[in-house]
Amino acid sequence: MNVSLTKAQFFLLLFIFQTGVVYIAFQTPLIISSRNSSWFIFIIASVIHYGLLLFFERYYSYFYLNGFFRWVYQIYWLLVTVVFIAYMSYVLASWVLPQTPEWIVVVIIVGLSLYANISRPETVINIGVLLIPLIFLFVIFLMLTIPDLTWSNLFPIEWNHTKQIVAGLIHSIYAYFGIEMYLIYRPFLQKDLQVKGRPLLTYQLVIFVFYFISVLFTQMFFSLDEINLIPEPIMYILKSQEVTFVKRLDIFFVYIWLSWSIVTIMIYGLSFRVLHFMKQKKHPRRSIIVYHLFLAILPLFVLHFRSIEFIKNSLHYVFIFFTILLPIVIIGWNKWRGKSVS
Repeated sequence: MNVSLTKAQFFLLLFIFQTGVVYIAFQTPLIISSRNSSWFIFIIASVIHYGLLLFFERYYSYFYLNGFFRWVYQIYWLLVTVVFIAYMSYVLASWVLPQTPEWIVVVIIVGLSLYANISRPETVINIGVLLIPLIFLFVIFLMLTIPDLTWSNLFPIEWNHTKQIVAGLIHSIYAYFGIEMYLIYRPFLQKDLQVKGRPLLTYQLVIFVFYFISVLFTQMFFSLDEINLIPEPIMYILKSQEVTFVKRLDIFFVYIWLSWSIVTIMIYGLSFRVLHFMKQKKHPRRSIIVYHLFLAILPLFVLHFRSIEFIKNSLHYVFIFFTILLPIVIIGWNKWRGKSVS
C-alpha cells in the first residue's frame, strides 16, 4: 500500500492511537495498585516508554513480519478492536445513551470505520487533525478542578514491596499501549525526514505531560477509598464542574472522547490494511468489508459488565506481550538473520 507520511502526520497518528479509548480509565487501576506512589511510578514508566521509542527508532528496519506474524498481529488487532468497541458502547450506555440498543452503537462505530477504510489511506491519516483542539480541551477544562484538588494525596511516596512497583509499571505501560505502531508506520515516513533527536523527545514530552496531568488530577481529586468506585475518573472529574454554556460538561466530553476513540478504531483498520495488503491481493475492498463484519458481530458477545471488567483487568498483560516483548524478539531474530524491511 502506497502511503507517504510527514513527521507531523506520523506523530499525530501515533499520539491519537496511543491515547484513544484508554485515556479516561487507565488511572483507576494504576492508583489502586500503586496508591500514593502512582504519579512517581508513572514517571518511571514514561522513561521506559521513551527508551523503547529510541530502541525502535534505531532498529525499526529489522521489524520484518513474515506471513505468520502478519496474521498474528492482524488477529491481535481485530480482537483488541472488538474489546475497545464493546467498551465504547458500554461507556455510552452508562453515560449518555442508556435506552439505545447496544447493537446500534456498535453498527454506527463500525460503519464509520468502514467508510474511512474503503477510502484512501490519507482519509484516516488526516482526520486526526480535526481532533487536536478537541483533545486538548480535556486539559483546559481539567484545570478548572485545581481549587478542588488535595495536594497531600500525592504523599508519602511508599515502596512497601516490589509487587506494588511492578503492578504500577504494568498499569502505567497500559497507558502507552500500541507502541508497536511506531514500527508499523515508521517505514512509511518520507525518506529525507528524521525523527530521532529533538522530534522524538518532543513527542515523548507531549504525550507524557498529557497523561501525567490526568494521573495527578485523578490522584488529587479522589481519595484512595473513592478511586476503587470510579471506573472512568476523568469523566467524573468533569461532571463535577459547572460551566454556563453546557449543563453537563461530562456528556460534552463523552462525545469528544467517542470521536477520538472512533478515529483510533479507524487507525486499527488502516493498520490491518497495511499488513494485509503488504503484498498485492485481489478484491481489497472485500477483505476490508469482511474485517468490519467481524467488528460488528464479535463485540456483541462481550457487551456485559462482568466481561468488560474482566477484560479491562487482564488486557494490559496482553498489551505488554504484543507491544513490547514480541517486537523486541522479532527485531532481535531478524537482526541476527540479517533480514530487514525493504
